[in-house]
Amino acid sequence: MAKKQPSGWLQGLILLLAGAVVGYLLLVLVYCLPVERMQQHLESCVDAFADGPTTLLKDDTGMWVDYLTDSMILAEAVYKGEESPWNQAAAVYSNAINAEGEEAWTLRKVKAALEEEQNGAAYARYWHGNLVYLKPLLFVFDYKDILTLNMLAQLLLMLWIAQLLLKRSRGYLLLPMALAFGMLTPVAMALCLQYMPCFYVMAIACVVVLRYPDFVCRHAGLFFLAIGMATCYLDFLTFPLITLGIPLVLYLLLVGKSWRGGVVAIVRSSFCWGIGYVAFWAEKWIIGSLVLGENLFADAWNSLMLRSSHETEGQELTYGATLQNNFKGYDLRIWKVLFGLLLAALVFLIVVRILQGKGSFAKDVSMLVPLLLVACMPFAWYFVTVNHSYIHYGYTHKELMITAWALSCAAAELYCRWRGQVPAVKEKGGNG
Repeated sequence: MAKKQPSGWLQGLILLLAGAVVGYLLLVLVYCLPVERMQQHLESCVDAFADGPTTLLKDDTGMWVDYLTDSMILAEAVYKGEESPWNQAAAVYSNAINAEGEEAWTLRKVKAALEEEQNGAAYARYWHGNLVYLKPLLFVFDYKDILTLNMLAQLLLMLWIAQLLLKRSRGYLLLPMALAFGMLTPVAMALCLQYMPCFYVMAIACVVVLRYPDFVCRHAGLFFLAIGMATCYLDFLTFPLITLGIPLVLYLLLVGKSWRGGVVAIVRSSFCWGIGYVAFWAEKWIIGSLVLGENLFADAWNSLMLRSSHETEGQELTYGATLQNNFKGYDLRIWKVLFGLLLAALVFLIVVRILQGKGSFAKDVSMLVPLLLVACMPFAWYFVTVNHSYIHYGYTHKELMITAWALSCAAAELYCRWRGQVPAVKEKGGNG
């Protein structure tokens, strides 16, 4: 007699609890590493932070590199305090500095991280799981080495995804992939530690969908729950939605459901991702509160209210102003031309399919409706996070990658159907 498997809800709960324990223990483990070598490697790259946050090209928001957050991350990685690894993993300290000073904040933060005496300032509401790989890397390499390694790893993952698309007979999605990945501005992505987590979670999720579509189909709920957890654990609230939207489009295209089934899959997958993201964050507050003996929920709640509010420093914010700020990331003429061509191609192909008749467009609706819903995700995200997306548009604009990816994939699918090259899909079941 076959052993009865736990229900999906129970499996999800086990994954959430086990993930929190493992995640915390991994942080404790890397905090046991000696930091002297890390500080030496950081010391060789101090001058990189002399100018503060900057754009690689003047007035090009898409080229924004957030050295402000990178300096904070590095200061946390090399912090040398008297607290135990258990406390450091829960609080995540960096050496405190004055808000004002003659030098750039970034430079002063990195210099303070190298001082002999450390006065710990906690940043406990995030997991800071990026330290699990950053501290060992910084033990061996310096900051510039890590950025170079990051560039090579990102290139390798993009090539791997391209190879898997060809293997799955989805070569026609290479052009949408180039457009979407280009919207991340790979040059800036390679040169910023803060941008690494969401890229890697998104890219690895795409690899898993393309390599193991049957597995993902059977365990879609747990899969997107795990993605939400990983995003929460590693990310610093940059552009987390891409870890949902990009693999979700691939999942929808590979599985091939009716439009109703596609909508249900989007709702279920988004719900599971959201539970993984929010619940895993709450688990950090629980662990931190227990270890540190203080209420982290109050600080987290205040931050949540601030980031979702419609004001900043007494100035009232509108949803339109937030959208306008984020559109600045793609204000170059080339992006306007590409987006115009994409929309024109999409409209043209929809009209052609309607004119073809014989139920052609009726079948396309099953693909179009879910993808159009995914394309709207960034706009819903900006509505919920008006304050955060307005202030940090230098990187939150990258959420719009989802819209371009979904629409360009829809156009590519329509083109294949127009040419009579309908791609094979997997079975239509499975939403575990």
